Amino acid sequence: MFYRPRLGQAADKGLILIGKCNLCRRARAYIATDLLQLYHRDTYLDDLFGGCCPRCGKSDFWRLRQRYPSNSDVGMLTVRKLIGIKRTPQWRDELYDGAMQKPAGGEA
Repeated sequence: MFYRPRLGQAADKGLILIGKCNLCRRARAYIATDLLQLYHRDTYLDDLFGGCCPRCGKSDFWRLRQRYPSNSDVGMLTVRKLIGIKRTPQWRDELYDGAMQKPAGGEA
């Protein structure tokens, strides 16, 4: 049995998550508490972003590591902060019941 860290554990410790893709040569730093707004606490760190690089979509070259922030990170480390979640309309397919509904605030 091996140890697989979870997002909730990393957030409780205040860790920074560093994701690096060796194919597209990109490294990004995330704060674990920001990712809690997108993922469940019990999500394994290996499963974040679908286990793939968010840019190129390859999983063979993607690695996510965790570390504690240090004093040298202040003012020097660029982290990706979550500033909002775009919400899209959600639709449901259902059978037409024949009832005509008037638009809100106007005449049909």
